[in-house]
Amino acid sequence: MSAKSKMFVGLFLSATLSSTVLADGTWEVLTVADGVSSANISGIKGAVWVPNQFNNPVIDANGRVTFRSQIAGPGITNSGTAPNHLVVVTGTGGPWSVVMRNSSGVPGNTPADAIVARTSSPNNSIVSANNLAANGGFLASGFMTGPGITVGTNDTAQWFVPPSGAPVLLAQGREICPGTAGAQYPANMTSSSGVRMNDNGESLLTVTLSGGDVSGTTNNSAIVMLRSGPDQLIVRKGDLAPGFAPLTVNPDAFGLFLNGSNYLFSAKLVGSGVTTANDSIYCTNAFAASGYRVFAREGDPIPGLKGLTIKNTSSLAFGQRPIAADGTITFIADLGGSATPINDKAVMTERNGVFTILMRKGDVIPGITDSADPNFTGKVLSTPSTSGFVRTSSGMIAFEGIFMNADGTAISSPAPSTYIGVRKADGTLLTVCRQTDPVPGLAGWTLQSLSGSTSICAAANGCVVFAANMTNGTDVGTALLAWDEVGGLRLLAKGGATIGDTFFTGTVANQLTLIGGTGNNGGGSGTGFSDNGWLVLRAGDSSTQLYAIARIRVEPGVACPADLNGDGLVDSADLGALLSGWGTSSPDLDGNGTVDSADLGTLLSAWGQCN
Repeated sequence: MSAKSKMFVGLFLSATLSSTVLADGTWEVLTVADGVSSANISGIKGAVWVPNQFNNPVIDANGRVTFRSQIAGPGITNSGTAPNHLVVVTGTGGPWSVVMRNSSGVPGNTPADAIVARTSSPNNSIVSANNLAANGGFLASGFMTGPGITVGTNDTAQWFVPPSGAPVLLAQGREICPGTAGAQYPANMTSSSGVRMNDNGESLLTVTLSGGDVSGTTNNSAIVMLRSGPDQLIVRKGDLAPGFAPLTVNPDAFGLFLNGSNYLFSAKLVGSGVTTANDSIYCTNAFAASGYRVFAREGDPIPGLKGLTIKNTSSLAFGQRPIAADGTITFIADLGGSATPINDKAVMTERNGVFTILMRKGDVIPGITDSADPNFTGKVLSTPSTSGFVRTSSGMIAFEGIFMNADGTAISSPAPSTYIGVRKADGTLLTVCRQTDPVPGLAGWTLQSLSGSTSICAAANGCVVFAANMTNGTDVGTALLAWDEVGGLRLLAKGGATIGDTFFTGTVANQLTLIGGTGNNGGGSGTGFSDNGWLVLRAGDSSTQLYAIARIRVEPGVACPADLNGDGLVDSADLGALLSGWGTSSPDLDGNGTVDSADLGTLLSAWGQCN
C-alpha cells in the first residue's frame, strides 16, 4: 500500500455548474497506518505506524501537516527504561521530520541535556494537544528527565517550535510566576487542547500557584501569557476588578482566547453585593488604556441597546475565534430586560464599548422561512449552537443553527429543526443546507441533525467544511461537505460501513474526523482548515484497523468559468483555449471529464463581459 498517493474525489456537480466551476483540489493521502508500510520518518529506519494511533492532525497555510502518533519496528520499544515509540512529526507525506520523540532530547536542548520521558506513562510522555500557530509554529509539550529535573516537580514543559529556526522553551514546572513574590507555577505545565498560540509563540494558560506570596485560596490562581522572553501575568485571583473596586476577580479556568496581541477571558466578581445573578464578567485588553477592561457583566444593561440586559441567569457563550485582530468580540448572549421569549437570544459583537446585534432569535431565515416545503415554511431562527459557531478572520460567521416556530414554540418531532447557516461580513444571511435535505451526489441519502456534531470549519477564503450524519432509510453514514457562495454545496468525501470511500486506505472508510472546535490558533484562523483552504483529516476503517491522514485544498468556485484567461471577458482568446483542449480533460466546463460540444455551448452562451 502506498504511503503517499494522489486520489481523485468525485465532486458533486450541481445543476448550476454551467455558471460555476468548483476549484477544489483532489485528495492526497499523506500516510497510512497499516502496521506494515513504511512510516517514512527521517532518521528512523524501518519505522511503521501503529494502527489507530494517529492523533488529530493540524495543517498550516503551506499545506504542512503536524501530528502525534506511535511507531513500531526494529529498535523501537514501548516499554522498559527507554521507550522510543512516541513521536510528533511534520511534513507533507515523507520523509516526515521529527519535532519531538520520547527518549530523545527535548526541543532546542532546553533544559540542557533533558530527555523526553515519562516512566509511569510512556504513551503520554508527549502531550497530544496539537496547537498550531497561523504561521506553522507548533506548541510542543511533555514530560522529561535529566540533570536538575525532579519527577513531579519540574519535569514538564512547553516549547515553541517555529516554522524555521531553533525551538524555544516557554515554561517549565515550578518556575516563578511573574508579577508575584515568589509564587510558583504548578508541577504540571503541559499544554491542553484549545490553547490558542500566536505567530510569536505566545499562548494563554490558566495556572494554579503555590509557595511564595500565595495565601490559601485567596490568590492561588492566575492567567499568564507564556512566551520566549519573560512571561506576562494577565490577571491573578484576588486582584481588584477594573471599574468595580473594591470587588476582586477570580479568573475562570476556561474561555481563554487569543488573536495576535488581543486576548479575551471570563471571570467571576467576588465581594459585597455580588450574587450568582451578577458575578460573571468578560474581559479583554482590546482598547484598554492598560491591562484589561471588563466589557460586559452578567445582569447589566447593554450600552446602546435600550431596555436590554445580559440576562441574569446566563453567561455569554463564545464560539470558535471570538476575538478579531481589530479587537471586535463576537459572542452569543441570552437577553433580559425588555426581551421576550420570542427574541431573548442574540449573536452580538462588542468593539470598544459599542454593542451590535448581528442575529437575533426570531429572525427570518432565507431558504427556510420562505420555503414552500411545509416542514420549513414559517420557521425562524431560534439560536446557533455554541459548539458549532465559528468566525473567520474575514468576518464571515458559519454556524450550526436551530430554528423554531414563529410563535416561539419548539418544532415538534419529526419535523426537522436544524440547519447550517452563514452570515457574511456584510450582514447577509445565507442557508447552506437543512436537515432532511438530499446529500449532493448521493441519490436517496438525506442529511440528519446538523447541530452539535458537524465539527464545522470555516476559512477566510469563504469556504465552509463540515461533517454531517446522513441516512438512506436503511444505512447511515457521514458526508464530508464543502460550501462557498459561488460553488455551492458539494461532497468532498463520505464515510460509513456500506458507503464509505475506499481511496483513503484501500478499504471502506467508516470514520472521517475533523479536529473540530478546538482547532483554532492565536491568529484568527483554523488549525485543521487554513485560511487559504488547506484541509486535513483522519480517515479510518475500524474493521480492518487501517487509518490514514489526508489533505485537500478547498477553494471557492469561479463565477465565470468560460473566462479561461481571467481577463473579465469571454471572447476569441477563450474560444481558442477551449478548442485547443478539444477531446482532452481540460478546460472541462461542465465536469463530465471531456472538452466537447457541451463546453462549447457553455462558452458561447457566456460570450462577452463576465457578470
